[in-house]
Amino acid sequence: MSRVQILVSTARRAARMTAVSLMFLAAAALSGCTQTPQEAVVGRWYNGEMSLRFQRNGAVVWNTQQGIAQGRYVFVGPIPRWATDNTAARVRLDVIRNNEQIHPELELQFVGNNRLRIKPTEATRSRAAARTQVVLRRAESETDPNIPAPSKRGTTGVRGIR
Repeated sequence: MSRVQILVSTARRAARMTAVSLMFLAAAALSGCTQTPQEAVVGRWYNGEMSLRFQRNGAVVWNTQQGIAQGRYVFVGPIPRWATDNTAARVRLDVIRNNEQIHPELELQFVGNNRLRIKPTEATRSRAAARTQVVLRRAESETDPNIPAPSKRGTTGVRGIR
């Protein structure tokens, strides 16, 4: 083999190794950006009617026109591996609002990076809430001015969700 052929062969081998390394780095970066539903739900979510704040430690604050409910949340049933568009998971809230304990079970569906569709599951639906679902937007920060202020009213449930 001539010296030129050796140099070309070495350059090709180095280019292949670089391409393989870049593919592994890209795969690692993409898998690192993908979150489980438990990780993706953490934060504050809101629309004009309500806000939900899920904390890493399992605490939840649910602010609606009916008042503020505080307590815990837990994922129930099968939990999908990744939280991407259209990933759905169920959570059960164990919250107290105005000295009354309520346990709604909600289906959470991630709709894009910063949208969360929430609807009651069959177990918690009443006739009034049969078609109820809301889409919440992720708050940019804890002091986002678009998040609804706490309500002064005191009843239980949201739109019949109990």
